Amino acid sequence: MPFDYSAVRGFNYQPSWGTTSLENWVYFDPALFELELRRGKAYFPKFNAVRYWLSWDAYFRRPEKFKADFETALAIADSLGLKVVPCLLNRWHDPSGHDNGGVYLENFLLPESWGYYRPEYQAYVEDLAATFRADPRIMVWDICNEPFAVVDVNERTKPLIDAEMIWLTELFEAIKEHDDVTPVSVSGHPNHGREGLERLIPLSDVLLIHPYYQVPNERVESPDDRADFVEEVAMMVDVGREAGLPLLVTETCWGSESDEVRVSNLRFTLGTLARQGLGFMPYSLHYSRIADLHQSVDGYVGVPGYAAFISKDGSIRPGHEAYNEF
Repeated sequence: MPFDYSAVRGFNYQPSWGTTSLENWVYFDPALFELELRRGKAYFPKFNAVRYWLSWDAYFRRPEKFKADFETALAIADSLGLKVVPCLLNRWHDPSGHDNGGVYLENFLLPESWGYYRPEYQAYVEDLAATFRADPRIMVWDICNEPFAVVDVNERTKPLIDAEMIWLTELFEAIKEHDDVTPVSVSGHPNHGREGLERLIPLSDVLLIHPYYQVPNERVESPDDRADFVEEVAMMVDVGREAGLPLLVTETCWGSESDEVRVSNLRFTLGTLARQGLGFMPYSLHYSRIADLHQSVDGYVGVPGYAAFISKDGSIRPGHEAYNEF
């Protein structure tokens, strides 16, 4: 039976102990992993799905350990009544330098580079898809987070986009070959507009979108900015309708170190998504040392701000119970 994506009330989850996905999986701590997810269930009773950021390089170091740890993570989610969206690869890179790691252009584009890992990426996704084929705990394989990491399409960047599209298509087909049951998709970057979303249609059984209401603190309640965001979300819904594909929001809710501003943003954002009948998975459930999930006392805070719903001490962040309204 297909998933009812509109009923998803989930979160991204980055464990608290690492600064990158590599660290989170190399030093996988199942007890703390479960504790932090249990906090989410306690604070947010509707919490029913979780997006895990996997790590191809942790897999590459010790494949069997990684798969065993992923199995443990799936079992923990299942025990809590959570379906899982595993994000296999990442192309988001924080401009502050507080980077989560993942895939860079030379890793899949340049066979002449000593950092060319395209065959390794292929083997990684094939192994996971075959090992966890048709696993009912997995909602959708998310091939890659926010690919096409360029500001705009122009004469200089289009060849890179075309090459990345070929690479992602190879991965999509590889997963389908080894798991012809579980839906497969790619989580698109929020700033690529209609053209960027339509680009992902051939790689999508469900469109995975990242609608962020990205405004400075002083404009969080601006009527004009809010109207623009409502229009942007409506455009995404139109693309899905035209393509005959369901949609799922796999990231949303812009951050801020101001609890008041963040709550205003999340109320408006989630209200807009709910009115469009969209299920959503905000970024992110818990404090983490990863970029955008901690306050300035614990390191650099970039433009996306502080986006955790649960604080470092394990308490719910002030006002963030507003999530339960939706």
